[in-house]
Amino acid sequence: MEQGLFDATQQAEAKDIIGNISKLKYEMTHDRALSPLGVTASNASRIGSFFAPSTEPYDDLIERTKPTWYKSDWLFTECYLYRRLRHIFERSAKWRDFDPFLELKNNAFRASGLGIYACAVWMHELLSQSQTHAASSHETQATFNDLIYSSLWGNATDLSLLLQVDKEELQKLQVDSEHERNRKLQHVLVNDVDAVWRKLRSVRHGRVDMVLDNAGFELVTDFMLAEFLLTLRGPIPSASEERANDIEGRIYRIQRRITETCQQQNLPKKPRLLVVSKLQPPSALMAAYDRTGQRHFGENYVQELIEKARVLPDDIQWHFIGGLQSNKAKLLAAVPNLYAVQSVDSEKLALGLEKTLAKPEHASLRKAPLYVYIQVNTSGEAGKSGVPAMDAPWDGNSSNKPPLLSLAQTIMLACPHMRFSGLMTIGALTNSQSVQGHEERENPDFLALVKSRKYLAQALEQDSEFQAKLSNTSFWAPQGNLQNVYGTLREHDLELSMGMSADMSSAIAMGSTCVRIGNDSFGARTTNSEAASVREAELDACTDVPLIKEVVFHTKNMPWFVSDACVPDVWRMLDQLSQPSFFADAPSFPSLEPVHAMAQRWHMYFSSGQFRLAMPHDAPLGASVNDLSDYWTWPDSYGLLPERAPNLHRELQASDLVIFKGDLNYRKLTQDAQWPPTTPFIRALGPLAGTTNVVALRTCKAEVCVGLKEGQATELDACDSSWRTNGRWAGTYEYPAHSRLSRGEVRLITHTIGTVIQWADARLQRSA
Repeated sequence: MEQGLFDATQQAEAKDIIGNISKLKYEMTHDRALSPLGVTASNASRIGSFFAPSTEPYDDLIERTKPTWYKSDWLFTECYLYRRLRHIFERSAKWRDFDPFLELKNNAFRASGLGIYACAVWMHELLSQSQTHAASSHETQATFNDLIYSSLWGNATDLSLLLQVDKEELQKLQVDSEHERNRKLQHVLVNDVDAVWRKLRSVRHGRVDMVLDNAGFELVTDFMLAEFLLTLRGPIPSASEERANDIEGRIYRIQRRITETCQQQNLPKKPRLLVVSKLQPPSALMAAYDRTGQRHFGENYVQELIEKARVLPDDIQWHFIGGLQSNKAKLLAAVPNLYAVQSVDSEKLALGLEKTLAKPEHASLRKAPLYVYIQVNTSGEAGKSGVPAMDAPWDGNSSNKPPLLSLAQTIMLACPHMRFSGLMTIGALTNSQSVQGHEERENPDFLALVKSRKYLAQALEQDSEFQAKLSNTSFWAPQGNLQNVYGTLREHDLELSMGMSADMSSAIAMGSTCVRIGNDSFGARTTNSEAASVREAELDACTDVPLIKEVVFHTKNMPWFVSDACVPDVWRMLDQLSQPSFFADAPSFPSLEPVHAMAQRWHMYFSSGQFRLAMPHDAPLGASVNDLSDYWTWPDSYGLLPERAPNLHRELQASDLVIFKGDLNYRKLTQDAQWPPTTPFIRALGPLAGTTNVVALRTCKAEVCVGLKEGQATELDACDSSWRTNGRWAGTYEYPAHSRLSRGEVRLITHTIGTVIQWADARLQRSA
């Protein structure tokens, strides 16, 4: 509300609010009795189309135990403080939906720009590498670990404990570099992340719930983790031990044959082994991947390659080696880790690939340009794909260029997202059979491909008009456009993809740089229908299915512990991320695009239902809107949740994993009790244990701590006497001799209230 816009009612109510807060502060500092708030279903203030939540959970305990500010359970008194503060506002007519901590939250978020930008760039780079992440990949698990640790340490920015923190201190807390994450890892006291990962890997079409803590920077890290969970795809089935051993032995025998042939021919470099995996199930590829380190796989069918690429590790380098129609080129080129297309045989096909590759949504995901080989019909068989071989030097007549030369020049000049790499042939079967077992014989197809390479390289070099154009052509690369990527192209700079199981040794002897081996890698194939049945069963069972299809966020229904996330905070954060000048450090960012793109994706997830709030998206501040909203602002420990909030408990039981964020949720999970630090987490959970899959991410800001190893607490006391409360240590912990408020804790709460009074008074002064 801007200066001069307060009406008389607003000003009068604001003065009453300040008076009531002053009264609250006086009662607190003079250890007065806690007074019941008296809100019931019959007298609750109306808030929009809803009503204020009942205070009976507080009033019942106050009536029974007659607590004072200094003689009460700390957890209860803290919760009472924020509920009473809310009660002061909800009784007014004009300030009912007012958040007294909004300016604090906005200022902290505005000062978090550098941390937010680093997070956005991180997510951009992560999703640029792959839109989905196979749970079978070690890299995926490492990324999951990084993101869950970032969500954990995002909890360090808790405004209820950092009311006077300045911008520089806030930015230090939010540093999220790889070095800083590794350093902080040494401060994780209890680390069950591996167990969490194993649980996630067992889920199919699952749901994760997050019981949120702070708005602002921590909420950004929570959304990052949630977004990554949506990209996870299930682990690929493993081949049987017998089958994996067989594949391993086959590939090692092929590699040995390649080595022996190269030694016999005195070749300085071995050709690449391209394992042809058409019709093979994912488990067979994973056996080769895990057992032999094989990364280059060749596929003959577009749909099969796309399906496998979607679910297999993203460091596989896919080669397409089959016949490719122009209308399928755009589907194939959209695969981020498509390494090469070895069957380009027309300008239309080359330009179709380039068109798809050039789209920003595809280019941004690629780590390298697409390498292409021109397929040459060396046998001259009618109906076989490929351009005619060059069997003689080009005469220099630009109006009569051989098709191979024309196509190569088109790729090099008009396809900047591609790199012309060489030639490929699938020769005549009779020619292949004629040299089998007779490596001294020259396969006519291989001879034709070798000659074609020679004459093509000569023609490219002698075409001065082409060379002039090439020198002025810019080429795409992930790090930025490049010039002169082909350099001085010589004959042996062009690769030759030739040779299969039957004629591999002959091909190597004649200069092959890539041999394509299928049957010898996996054994004789079954029929197409049988192979498809096995492959589809594996894909359907695990990889067409995301691990997580939905993430549900549980917010507070009222301003809580200064910076806890409420429904309006979620939408405000997304809007602020989209604003060009919201962050104080925005002018120093290289680009705001990663931040804006991140906000746009998160909006999209809410629209699609992949992100969902447990409360209605338009829930007004301070309202009781459904069975899932009120319990988080009750004073209860969560051990009472099954009994006191059965509908919420059933909802959480429907989730595959419930992540509780922050110190307050941890304290409620563990009853905020003086447990011996070696108490198992499951024991401290009390009646909640075993009823839901619980994960607690918490930085230590209160004394309660469980799950430590014997002697660990003593070691921590020696190296950091305030390790339980200073927020520098973290983990997953946990229960009953309740603690009392200390004088220091009373001062902390008093300071919170004092800040609200100072802020409200300043706003009233400006309006005068």
